Amino acid sequence: MAPPPLYILVRLWIRRDLETEFEAYERKVSRIMARYGGVIECAIRTLRVSDDRSDEPFEVHVLKFPSQDLYDAYRDDAERGSLSGERAGIITNTDILVGTPGPTYGS
Repeated sequence: MAPPPLYILVRLWIRRDLETEFEAYERKVSRIMARYGGVIECAIRTLRVSDDRSDEPFEVHVLKFPSQDLYDAYRDDAERGSLSGERAGIITNTDILVGTPGPTYGS
């Protein structure tokens, strides 16, 4: 029996006016993610106000990977690591929660 998939909730804060660069960066890393069976299941753009409040992220992602090992391999990927400077110029803060599927609560 296969282990349950791994879900990762990622909250991302970006520098003001870098939405286009952020989207280009995310397309790059999503291609790398796919090598390891990972996918962005959902990207949620928040409705933050224009004053750039630091308590609300720009976007929230729900990622899915087949296993912890594949997620770890993605995180250690050399190409992904080579994008760290680009990432640092765009993304100011990241908050990550990792887990496995929970109850459906009847839905």
